[in-house]
Order: sequence, then C-alpha cells, then structure tokens
Amino acid sequence: MLRILPLITLVFLSLHSEELKVSADLFESDEQKGITLFTGNVAIIKGNDTLDANSVEIHTDANRKPTKFIAVGSVNFSIHANNNAYKGSSKKAIFMPQIKEYHFYGDVSLMQLGSHNTIKGEKVIVNLTKGTATAQGDSKKPVSMTFQIDNSDEKND
Repeated sequence: MLRILPLITLVFLSLHSEELKVSADLFESDEQKGITLFTGNVAIIKGNDTLDANSVEIHTDANRKPTKFIAVGSVNFSIHANNNAYKGSSKKAIFMPQIKEYHFYGDVSLMQLGSHNTIKGEKVIVNLTKGTATAQGDSKKPVSMTFQIDNSDEKND
C-alpha cells in the first residue's frame, strides 16, 4: 500500500496542479503497467469539471503523467474549456489530456450550456485545442444536431 501512495499522489498532482477528487467503491493500481482503476459509483471533480461513471481507468506514462482517462458505463460529465461549458452523457468516454481531446461513444448527448446547441450520435470527438468536433451516427440513428442561428443581420421586410 505504501508504494501505491506515491503513484496516486503523482497522478493527481500532475493534472495542472488543480485538485482532483475521486470517490469510488473500489480502487486498484498497477504501478508497473501505469494503470489506476476506480470502479463502482465513480465520481471525479477537477475544478469545475465533473465526471460520473461505473468505472474509470487512468493510464500514466513512465514519468507517471496521465496520458489517458477511460470512463465506462453510464458516463455523465460537465466540461469547462475555452470560455464554454458543456454537459453530456455517453456509454464510454476517453480523454487524452496531452492533446485535450475527448472521444465519446454510445448514445452520446452533448449540449453547450447557455445555448440550445446540441449534438447527439453514436460517436463524437471534440478537440479543445483545435476547436474541432466530429460526430457519427449509425445505421439505426443518424447524427442529430440542434443549434442557434444568429439572424440579427437579416432585414425585416
């Protein structure tokens, strides 16, 4: 147990020096593989961002810096970035902090807070650094998007 504490501390401190709070029913760590696993009622809070899931797996590199977060099962999240806030849900979510990219899979619903902008699909990828997003549907359900259009420049006839 004492060998695990430095790994946990380094993982959490390396996340841009913001406090990361994690609660779960079970915690497991494998320092050799660089994998930390939280299962059962997982709740994560980092700054204004939150994530709830059935399980979350954190992968770290040789320097114990997080490279990937994988959340599975009833994933609900809120993200604040680039002066925008998003709230959503999916069956699986992957976050790669080094490139600030999110991949959401399975019945994805993503809404920009403060607007009516929404994306629904089976796969949604959002890159916060590039400001890009892509969405895919499947054979049963196409991508669905709702967004506001600013008509303030249109002349009323």
